[in-house]
Amino acid sequence: MKRILFLADANSHPAGTERILSVVANGLASYYKVSVLTAWNKGLKSAFPIHDNVEQDDLGIDNREYHFRILLKIELKKRLEHWLAVHPQDVVITVGGCCLSVVPSLRDGSKKVFWYHFCLNNDLLQMKDPDLNWVSKIIRRRKRLRKLRQARKYDRIVVLTRQDLKLWQQCCPKVSYVYNEVTIQPVKVYDYAAKRVIAVGRLTFQKGFDYLVSAWAIVSKSFPDWQLDIYGEGKLRGKLQQQIDMLGLHDNVHLVGNHADMPIEYAKHSIAVMSSNFEGLPLALLEAASCGLPLVAYDCQCGPREVIADGENGYLVPKVGDTEGLAHALMRLMGSGQLRRTMGAASIQQLLPFSHEEVMRKWRELLNEITI
Repeated sequence: MKRILFLADANSHPAGTERILSVVANGLASYYKVSVLTAWNKGLKSAFPIHDNVEQDDLGIDNREYHFRILLKIELKKRLEHWLAVHPQDVVITVGGCCLSVVPSLRDGSKKVFWYHFCLNNDLLQMKDPDLNWVSKIIRRRKRLRKLRQARKYDRIVVLTRQDLKLWQQCCPKVSYVYNEVTIQPVKVYDYAAKRVIAVGRLTFQKGFDYLVSAWAIVSKSFPDWQLDIYGEGKLRGKLQQQIDMLGLHDNVHLVGNHADMPIEYAKHSIAVMSSNFEGLPLALLEAASCGLPLVAYDCQCGPREVIADGENGYLVPKVGDTEGLAHALMRLMGSGQLRRTMGAASIQQLLPFSHEEVMRKWRELLNEITI
């Protein structure tokens, strides 16, 4: 049986990468001998369930003790080499972080895979954040160059979308894509009469909620009885609330915060919207689609166009930041309950490529190909 290792700096933080790592490791354990190894979990458990048939281990590094990153990498490489000598693997898959530059230098005989959970240009797109100073922008640009330089050393790069695959192929060989699967169990209650729109994501520059609030100022003039609920927390909460108040939308736009049971929350709404500047593969759109909601999103890099078939299960707004275009797409759905029902049903049909069975098939195909 082939031995597959998933390697991460840590997996104790409850974020999207950690969630998908656990889902894929658990799924592949039915076909391979799978291990999940972290470098510095500091005694914390995985944020998401890891099955008993997946071996878990931690290298026991305390990264806070290393004031220079090069010294941390030296220690990481030494411990990885020792671990792999005791637990030889056929494939080592890393999600990046400090492990990114260390893994290709390992001479253990395994195939090396870089599994990238963002879009290729995320660092360049992040530079548009008005809160970034010039030093941060230089760091972002250098980070992108370093990422590309290290990625070329891998036997295979795995990205999340077909759109990102095409971008990577312009600068790196041996790139494949595998979608993330839908990870929630939807509540089968579709109330398309509910005059509520849902948006989900961290309150950061990436998610572009300032565009959405500006768009809602247009929407509310024609649909004053509709509500917009934004789920999530982040450093821009204060600025967004000020924007909401300044536009007189405090009765219509609500910063709800985090919620533990999102399927129930999706079921209370009749439209889902995403206004991101950029994405990897947006789990929030996949979740909303699995709950039968019609979708509206900017056609940003990367992911929305893989979930939304424009005009079938929702609308793609071509230009990121076009608040009028976003508002008009929302109002088309808000104006027709029948359209919401038809597109909501189409959202569920659109999800076959993101099913557990299809995602596992793609991973097995990929792993079998690189280990021949």
